[in-house]
Amino acid sequence: MADGITIPLSAATAAGLAEADVIEWLKQHPDLLTRHPDLCEILLPPTAPRGGDNVVDLQRFMVQRLQGELHRVSHVGNELLDASRQNLSATQRVHAAVLMLLEAGSFEHMIHMATQDWTDLLEVDVISLCVEGDPEKMKEIATGGVFVLPNGAIETLLGALPAVARDKCDAADWLYGPAATLVKSDALARLDFGPNAPHAMLALGSREADKFQPHQGTELLQFLTGVLGRSVRAWLDLPRPA
Repeated sequence: MADGITIPLSAATAAGLAEADVIEWLKQHPDLLTRHPDLCEILLPPTAPRGGDNVVDLQRFMVQRLQGELHRVSHVGNELLDASRQNLSATQRVHAAVLMLLEAGSFEHMIHMATQDWTDLLEVDVISLCVEGDPEKMKEIATGGVFVLPNGAIETLLGALPAVARDKCDAADWLYGPAATLVKSDALARLDFGPNAPHAMLALGSREADKFQPHQGTELLQFLTGVLGRSVRAWLDLPRPA
């Protein structure tokens, strides 16, 4: 035994080393545990306190290390719990938004729900329903949260993706109207109104710069826009996608 480290004599002998050789080597390399702290997880601590100013209390060192590891694991666990609660809350809000949509008494009422009533429910500041086309020919729909975008705008914003989340974005007024100055982050999701319908998109904007972030999953948003797209097709009696 050296400095509180117990080395089985049988193991040392099997390795061709005498216990005295191991002790001497440890004396020449006092920083072993500093370079290999993981050894503390397998070393046996002393069973009783030892006196002397030159003796290192390995048991206390190991306890402190385990306490640090426990704190780290507890912190990670709390983060996972917070993420789970946030995911559950987001799922419940999306489900509530879908149920609200089913209560619409008319097509106009449904659009009002999606662009106005959903803002509080989904905890965002502005929601826009964007449709590509000629603004001059589609003036009648460019009201109450519905915006007409130039052809190709949605492809520019989304590319081949069904949805994206953007943080610290500079929102354009053609996407959010007067509310654009408030938007610091947003989420955009493609809407499918059918094979003969113009390209469309739902945009959710927030004044919080970190409300939406690029690494966030967009599955719930895609589900929500999927329901909205089907509702629009049902109200307007549009053909279903192939």
